[in-house]
Amino acid sequence: PPDKKADVELVYAAVRYPDEVVDTFALSRDLKMTYLNSWQNDFEQTRNYSGIIPAVSSGISVIMAAFRDVMRRNQIPDAYYISFLDAMRNDINSPRFSDWHDLVENYIYGSATVVGYFLTHIYGSASGQNLDRCLRGARSLAIALQLTNFARDVVDDAFRERCYVPEQHGASSGSELVDQVLSLDQDAMTEAQLILANEANKWYQEAAFDIDAFHPDSRLAIQACHRLYSRLNTKILSNPSTTDRESLTMFEKLSVLPMSKYWRLPAALVLER
Repeated sequence: PPDKKADVELVYAAVRYPDEVVDTFALSRDLKMTYLNSWQNDFEQTRNYSGIIPAVSSGISVIMAAFRDVMRRNQIPDAYYISFLDAMRNDINSPRFSDWHDLVENYIYGSATVVGYFLTHIYGSASGQNLDRCLRGARSLAIALQLTNFARDVVDDAFRERCYVPEQHGASSGSELVDQVLSLDQDAMTEAQLILANEANKWYQEAAFDIDAFHPDSRLAIQACHRLYSRLNTKILSNPSTTDRESLTMFEKLSVLPMSKYWRLPAALVLER
């Protein structure tokens, strides 16, 4: 629905800027930290204003003022966004992770899980379902998506001096593997892709059990996201590569939609003209 779509777009804007500060802008580590701290200060200041116009009139950015409005209307806790910003700060420092629990709870929680929680509050639950089940599904899907992103971006992350493979994964020790990935060893990066994508696969299976808990008007978007990224994850597992960034073809993307949706796409293009 348009109202939910507008709220989702504002969430995207609120998380995109800090992510760009960390990964895209050519800034020193100290300056990146300064920008993130300033952004968080603006977020905290929005509590003092009754709405978008008073906040913007006082110098708060339009995005942040509108994001606060989304959080108020959807009863999203402030702690989620603070956790997201903390995860962005962690990326600046390029930490290592001891095991899967450390990675999931101390990094993915802030970088992805809470974003899933934002969207869950916006999407809402189906009749007869409670929000807790939706939040459980959102957590599983967010972890899966983030692990797939890590697998796809192993090379790019290594150039940024990051490796998200835990030093302990399963029965194996990955401390040496992490060192090799950070030294841009091709075989090690391929192994890292497989480790991350295999772990992601478990979370896609978990997420599938709770998609039906979401409100019907948002369920299709969640199902499409699950199907698209799980297919991308399968492609990574089938053909790990450190030279080609894996993606899906347009046909593969469209194939996750119900047949009734195919005709809306060309019809929309014709009507726009």
